[in-house]
Order: sequence, then structure tokens, then C-alpha cells
Amino acid sequence: MSIQFLDCTLRDGAHVNSGNFGKSHISNVIRGLSEASVDIVEIGFLRMVNYSPDVTSFPYIEDAYGMLMDMPKCQSEYALMARADEYDVRRLSECNGKIRLIRIAFYYDFLEGAIAFAREVKARGYSFTFNLINTPGCTQQELEKVVGCANELNPYALMIVDTYGVLYPEGLEAITKVYGSKLNPSIRLGLHVHENLSSAFSLVQWFIKNMIGQRDVIVDGSLMGIGRAPGNLCTELISNYLNERYGKNIGLAKILQLIEEDIAPIKKKYKWGYSPEYFLSAKYKVHRSYAEYLSEANYKLERIDQILKRIDSAHASKFYKSYLEELIKKLTASDN
Repeated sequence: MSIQFLDCTLRDGAHVNSGNFGKSHISNVIRGLSEASVDIVEIGFLRMVNYSPDVTSFPYIEDAYGMLMDMPKCQSEYALMARADEYDVRRLSECNGKIRLIRIAFYYDFLEGAIAFAREVKARGYSFTFNLINTPGCTQQELEKVVGCANELNPYALMIVDTYGVLYPEGLEAITKVYGSKLNPSIRLGLHVHENLSSAFSLVQWFIKNMIGQRDVIVDGSLMGIGRAPGNLCTELISNYLNERYGKNIGLAKILQLIEEDIAPIKKKYKWGYSPEYFLSAKYKVHRSYAEYLSEANYKLERIDQILKRIDSAHASKFYKSYLEELIKKLTASDN
């Protein structure tokens, strides 16, 4: 069994600061993670934006190449993520080997578009991962359809993405049973988890332990857990765990240096990490932006709880501001 670790600091962390890490910090993080022998370094998003060397969003893959100049020769691979419904894949040039892996993210309702996107990525010579957003929110039938598509497309990995941080071990077990029993053995199974329930590290431990002997895996993390609140699995925690339990050789000293120099200063300005409002969004299996909106509007936790539990299933998986505002009006009127 091969265990790969992917650091998504510069991609998922971009949700915290709009990707505006600054060019020197971006280069420092990429270099440091490479020197630490992290298997895969995700350096940002492919997005339909104007390019800035200080930001980890790239309109063309060539823009990302500039971040890899003067990097040390190492075993690390580099990756970018693209939302299949938001990026024009026609902008993607042929793979030249500098960045080999494209992570394709999509909601289930855009599956057909994601399939077409993946075929274009593959035709250009890239490996890719299939990242089904809000995997726990899909039915078994939907998961089986995604697996069938993955078997036809043959991605590098099929990722379990706990977008809203709702998973308990039994929920993860149910998904891995569907994926594990039907996914081609040559395709890796991956896990990306969030900290709504303060369970990211324990879930990843369970996942690795239960995949031993079954198939190769990838797990995601970020330095200090940086990512859209409440954040991700901490790179420093999983690196130490993989070193001690599974014989990896990830450079923890370098990772701690990156935290001190490049990430801790950001934590002084921006918020991420466990917060009870995100526990409540996970409890009711709704988009975290509902909790974020209510918290920023200074609603008390008890009221956030009352509102979130009234969000219907048709509006749960994506954030609808107008729906939320109307719901608040109705609840307020009924209280009076």
C-alpha cells in the first residue's frame, strides 16, 4: 500500500486570504514543502481571473510555471485545482511535465460537464483527480454512478471530499465500502476532510488504517490547517503521524519553519479553525456559508441553531442568500 500526502495550503488556504499570500511567501511554501519531501504540492487554482504573481489563482497554467522557477530538484509533484463548471478547459495547454496533475472539482449535478472536462484534461497529457464536492451528501446510487464514470476515465485518484465537515467514521466507512468495492484497483482513493467536528485527524487515521492492503491512497492537509473556516487537516499533524506509523520521511522541521514564517502571521489577521457555528452547519448538513453569514451578522449561537435546522434539503448543499434572508424573516415573524 502506498500512502501519498498532498499539501493544499496554497489552494485551500486561498479561501482565507483570496490567495494573496505574496510572491515571496508562495515561493517559500512551494520550496519548503518540496524540500520536506511532501509527495504532492497543490500550488493553487486554475481560474478565470487576471493574473497576479502575488496570488495563487492562475488564468493559464503557464502563469503557474513562474512559481516553480529555481525550485530544488526533488520527488515532489505539483498540482492545480480547477472547478469544472467555472474554468474554460480550452485555456489549458499541453502538459510539459512541470505540472502533471489537475484536480477536477465538481458538484454531482455537474457530473456530465466534469466528465467532458476530464476528457479534455486527459487528452492534453495530464493526470487528474476526480473530486466530488460534498461526497457525503450524495446517495449510494449517485456514488455508484461517479465510480462507474471514474472507472471509464481512469483518473489518478477518486477523492472523498467532506466539504461541509459532516463525516463520522461510520459515514466514511459507508462511502469507502461503495467506492472500495467498485473502483478499479489501479485508481487511488483519496480523502479531503474539514474541521467542523474537530475530527479531521481521527478520520484520516481511520481511513489509512482501513485501506491498508486494499489500495493506494492520498490524504490532503494544509499548514496549520489553513483553509476556508473551519479549515483542514493540519499538515504538521499528519506528517508526523505518517513518519512515525508508516515510515514516511516528511521533513517536519522544514514544515514547522514554514508555519512560523509564512502561515502564523496570516493567522493573526484571518480566522480559521474550529468554531461552534461550523459545528452547527455540520450538524444540520448545510453549506457552511449559512453559518458564516449568520455569525458575521452577530446572531447568537442559539439563534443560529434555530435557523440552520429549518433550512430545507433543496437549499442545503449550496448557499442561497435570498432564501436565508426570507427564512429569517419568516422565523422572526412567527416569534412575534
